[in-house]
Amino acid sequence: MKITAILENSKLDKKLTAKHGLSLYIETEQMNIIFDLGPDHSYIKNAQALGIDLSKANTVIISHGHSDHIGGLRYLDIVNKHAPIYLSSNALESHWLKIGPYYHHVGAKDTIENYHNRMMFVDDDIEVSKGIHIIHLEPMNDYTKNLYKGDKKELDDFNHEIVLVIENENGLVLFSGCSHHGIVNITKTITEKFPNKNINAIIGGFHLIGLPIVNTVGKTKEEVISIGNTLNEMHINYIYSCHCTGAKGYNILKTVLKEKLQSFKTGQIIELL
Repeated sequence: MKITAILENSKLDKKLTAKHGLSLYIETEQMNIIFDLGPDHSYIKNAQALGIDLSKANTVIISHGHSDHIGGLRYLDIVNKHAPIYLSSNALESHWLKIGPYYHHVGAKDTIENYHNRMMFVDDDIEVSKGIHIIHLEPMNDYTKNLYKGDKKELDDFNHEIVLVIENENGLVLFSGCSHHGIVNITKTITEKFPNKNINAIIGGFHLIGLPIVNTVGKTKEEVISIGNTLNEMHINYIYSCHCTGAKGYNILKTVLKEKLQSFKTGQIIELL
């Protein structure tokens, strides 16, 4: 399995574009997958610079309905006109980020108009191909207080978040866009759903960031350390963190997870057996 970060908050090469968002290109024996599409067309520009032909993607998966993951959908037809798009039906609701008294729309907006015939809505766990699973996450009870959904602007329970799990020879590889449910809760859910499988790697954002603009940490240092300790206890081989983990949250996690934790930047490639 080969995974390339075609868009992330940071980058390896100055010729590439970094944006607050996420897009991964995953190559497996069964199929090629675009996991999340970033906020705009930057993932396409980076893929071209990296020599990746996105027309060869068989499947597109959108982890949740925030614009930094679904915004690039409006440009998908430029490079891929055929791959089915898997997402939660709830991902198309309005979504909001509240800063002070103001609500900023961070939903799909007009990105979906030309794609209805390609959308495959995920309301339960499905196996897309042998060993490739999309896992539907149940609504949360522990809310992130500055994130809202719907026309009534209710606190977001993230009933629109899904994750990808791929089985390989050395265990499961878990892909999570933002881990709004909490990376520990998500990982525990996966171990319950696949009781006879160990987790080889976790790849994605862990939503430890507070306000992305100023790169604050959304949890206390003690809470982040607790997350790291729990992940250590779960005997995961590799953890690749990016996007909404944030630099400050990553640095705290690194003190606990040490060499097990690595950053994953735009242009970086991971190869897993």
